[in-house]
Amino acid sequence: MGRREDKKEATRQDILSAAGVLFVKKGYEDTSVDDIAESANVAKGTFYYHFKSKDEVLIGLSIGYLKRMSKHVDERLAKNEPPLEILMWVLKKIAGDTESYKDLSRYFYIALCAHMDQGFDSQYRDDPATLPNIVKRIVEAAQKRGEIDAEADPVDMGILIAGVSHHAQLTWILRNEKRPLIEKVEEWIDVVLHGIVKSE
Repeated sequence: MGRREDKKEATRQDILSAAGVLFVKKGYEDTSVDDIAESANVAKGTFYYHFKSKDEVLIGLSIGYLKRMSKHVDERLAKNEPPLEILMWVLKKIAGDTESYKDLSRYFYIALCAHMDQGFDSQYRDDPATLPNIVKRIVEAAQKRGEIDAEADPVDMGILIAGVSHHAQLTWILRNEKRPLIEKVEEWIDVVLHGIVKSE
């Protein structure tokens, strides 16, 4: 990356950092693009050069979060830590952060749904830092240790487990459930891993 590209990326990260602080402090709805630009010390035009909207900033923050998580997971897998323990850590960490930032998480899901028709999902399908791909790598590691059926498709399992995690979060937010989200996610993932059919 050249100096010009480095500067562009640094500005983009400044905008994301400023927005993240403001979203937590003032709330997503009460934070304006002007607020973000002022806090990041950039012109409004510079903001729109990097992001089309606040929604895109919120999605950008989520991508950064998952990139950090992806790196941490790879480090733990490289140390040969138990994959299923890593899997539950990932899903419980996401659930805990969703619970801590419930209002912001609700706006994230609104933004994500609003951008689905723009091909957002397909843009990041091959990114190793998406949740399905993080889970896929964990599943592959668990298969090597004989902890998950070797016949299970890791790509499908990544999509399934990430989907269950997202749906647990979304229904918890929309229903304004009182029980801890981590508890709900643990229960749902246990069903995925062990099933609900009684053995004879």
